[in-house]
Amino acid sequence: MNVKIQDLKDVTINGVKTLCTKSLGSYKETFFEWTAFPMAVDFKSTRIACGLLEGWHHTPTFNEIEYHEDAELFYFLEGPALMLFVDIKAGKAVMESAQIVRIPAGTELSIDPGKGHFVAVAEGDTMKALVVAPVQDSPRITLDETVCGE
Repeated sequence: MNVKIQDLKDVTINGVKTLCTKSLGSYKETFFEWTAFPMAVDFKSTRIACGLLEGWHHTPTFNEIEYHEDAELFYFLEGPALMLFVDIKAGKAVMESAQIVRIPAGTELSIDPGKGHFVAVAEGDTMKALVVAPVQDSPRITLDETVCGE
């Protein structure tokens, strides 16, 4: 199944909130600079973990998605990144909802609980994203057909 890769600014993604932090600016003094990531997320759990997701160039081809019982918050430090999003209904991927989205550096996004997605891949050489989420499982669903970005 071929899916057109779309720029984040041109699409709406069901179950995903986005914010471009570059337009917000930062606060700077002589020895530090503060850039806020102002998107607030209400997690169900208070046991929160954080990590750095690093990715390298990869053809945007996906055979599975994952989802979580709680929200997940991303801040893209380096990119652009290409990420797959798919709705889930009755435990199955809704294939006609598949979207591959180009996410620029400086973007914050929150993925709602139960929203199908998969790890972003780098469109260029590399991508990096800070990920904050409750400690939770990452169940996977095999897609009925491979989703390929074009």
